[in-house]
Amino acid sequence: MGTYNAFYIRTTPQADLSGIQARFPRAKIELGAQFIGASLPADDYEAPESGLADLSKDYSTDVFWLAFQSSVDAFQFHHWKVGVMVRSLVYGCFQEERTWERVEGIREPWEKLVFFDPMKLERELKYLKTEPEKHALERIWREEEIVAGSTEPGLDARDCAWEIAKHYGFPGWT
Repeated sequence: MGTYNAFYIRTTPQADLSGIQARFPRAKIELGAQFIGASLPADDYEAPESGLADLSKDYSTDVFWLAFQSSVDAFQFHHWKVGVMVRSLVYGCFQEERTWERVEGIREPWEKLVFFDPMKLERELKYLKTEPEKHALERIWREEEIVAGSTEPGLDARDCAWEIAKHYGFPGWT
């Protein structure tokens, strides 16, 4: 089982490592070119949303939460910009496996690549038996639709996190 919980702070002059460490004493800090990364223990799976929003506001920057558990494909992504939540995605974490639990905010630029890969759609269509099912899945892909309560689009949590980390250049993912 692989569990990963981390947050990333876009580097700014205001970003203070001692302040981050004081707020999150269990965090293992890693510096990158554009981000400060902070990984947390496996049992810190629930995003500390108010604390991360505060960091984003205090440092006038972007803060991201990225977490996954590969054995059940549980996945979380949250993004704050200057203290305001701009995107929140939670898949299979707290209520029901392989189901979108929370979808809020504005789509991120990486989402089309990660969730709506045309090759993945082709694979998924092969296993559907009825034309209405196929049309419904094609519509979801066409409209790039992610809705709380839905199981589509499904995801591989580890691969999803990898693509996001690669997109932003988060430290520790090379």
